[in-house]
Amino acid sequence: MQAANRVIFNTGITYARAIVTSIISLYATRLLLNALGTSDFGLYNVVGSMIAMLAFLNAAMTTSTQRYLSYNIGTGSIENVKKIFANSVVIHFAIGILLALIIEAIGIYLIKNQLKIDPDKVTIAMYILHFVVVSTFITIISVPYDAVINAHENMTFLAIVSTIDSLLKLIIAGSIFLLNNDRLFYYGLFTMLSAIVLRIIKRVYTKKKYEDCNVNVLKAYNKSQIKELTSFAGWSLFGSLCSVARNQGVAIVLNLFYTTVVNAAYGIANQINSQLMFFSQTMMSAMRPQIMKSEGANNRDKMIRLALTANQFSFYLFTFFALPIFFEMPFVLKLWLKNVPAYTVEFCRSIILLTMMNQLNMGLMTAVQAIGRIKVYQLVAGGIQLLTLPIGIVFLKFHYPPYSITLVSFALEGLSTLFRVFYFQYLTGYSATKYFKSVIFNSFMSLLPSVILVYFVQQHFTNNNWQSLITISLVSSISYSIFIYLIGLSKNDKEMLKQLFDSIKKKFMTKVYVINNG
Repeated sequence: MQAANRVIFNTGITYARAIVTSIISLYATRLLLNALGTSDFGLYNVVGSMIAMLAFLNAAMTTSTQRYLSYNIGTGSIENVKKIFANSVVIHFAIGILLALIIEAIGIYLIKNQLKIDPDKVTIAMYILHFVVVSTFITIISVPYDAVINAHENMTFLAIVSTIDSLLKLIIAGSIFLLNNDRLFYYGLFTMLSAIVLRIIKRVYTKKKYEDCNVNVLKAYNKSQIKELTSFAGWSLFGSLCSVARNQGVAIVLNLFYTTVVNAAYGIANQINSQLMFFSQTMMSAMRPQIMKSEGANNRDKMIRLALTANQFSFYLFTFFALPIFFEMPFVLKLWLKNVPAYTVEFCRSIILLTMMNQLNMGLMTAVQAIGRIKVYQLVAGGIQLLTLPIGIVFLKFHYPPYSITLVSFALEGLSTLFRVFYFQYLTGYSATKYFKSVIFNSFMSLLPSVILVYFVQQHFTNNNWQSLITISLVSSISYSIFIYLIGLSKNDKEMLKQLFDSIKKKFMTKVYVINNG
């Protein structure tokens, strides 16, 4: 299958997965909130919040291993692919043990000394922590298998696994209603067991499907390669942990100043944001292997072109779905949840702004990983992210509203974007000025007219209702699509879209002809 057709096919598969898993996950969250109640839901989000970020941590670490696998697949060196897989198994087993011990130690200290938890809930909180530690370990040792699947661009299997994962979450949320006592305990236990089930499925499949995984780990052990992979994986892990520490550190900071009800609002906002991100993440899942293989094949120009395209389309896809939700957030939350915790609307909107800024960096991150020089990138970008916590604490001490800490994170993400653009220029020679004009400026200028138009349309509706949601969604999607095409896309992008539609039309007409002629 040609690279362009493979990207199209993979994108289609991952979008289908995104739609199915988003619907299931959102409904499962509603069931869970009703089953646990606002207080216990908030408690789980503050103590077991690492679970919510395990998917992100897994994706980030998978990318580091996938970089070496895809790079060597691009060079055609299959023996190196086997060695990289075997040594990555050793590395991630060690990282899993180390990280599990760190989370356990820090978690026990926070529960006993810092977090605002009712005395009768401390024991349950400790159990949740232990379940999180086991889930973290399982997630990390699964990384090499996820990386192999991604490197081979097997999006069909990933879609199946993601659907199974979402269905397990739905079953767990529904089964909690059948229990009268200890619902929070059993939710944590079942969530941990589902992680183990998914790990077994991935391992069995990859062992049977790919020759890369059929290698003796001990015989393939290579000290120099372990050192190289450890350095890359270590810095990737550092960057991932900075993001996790920022997002989950915010949950802990909020608990220091407020009750678990505010944590529930923050947790719900992250749930909505994660579903909105599915659409841009699925496109990146399809493009990431091509970016890395292009660098492995010494085709730097193609790699840069793909990275820039990924930046813009990640932004467009996220904002396309986020824009109507942003304006209609009160009604969407009321429709989704029976009881909406205070500050949920504000948290949702501020986190959407944060993610919107982050989408402009998705291709840059992958390009830097493909090149392999990530130490400075992770140190600076990760350090800027961590500044959210001390600066946010200062704002909360001066009695700013709870969601002010997420606005601080948004501002710092803008600063981080500046660094990433100039570091990309340093590595590739691609002009930062050209990047600001062709990517960032065009992206925001495509969005601004739609924002203004949607705002004025919304003023005609005094109450949030179905009519308002449908009208805003239609106006937003139609106007934004037009402005993206007129302002946001280059001539090459428009030509690529034309070829894509022509290809789809040709395949469709061929199938129709075959059906009509038996």
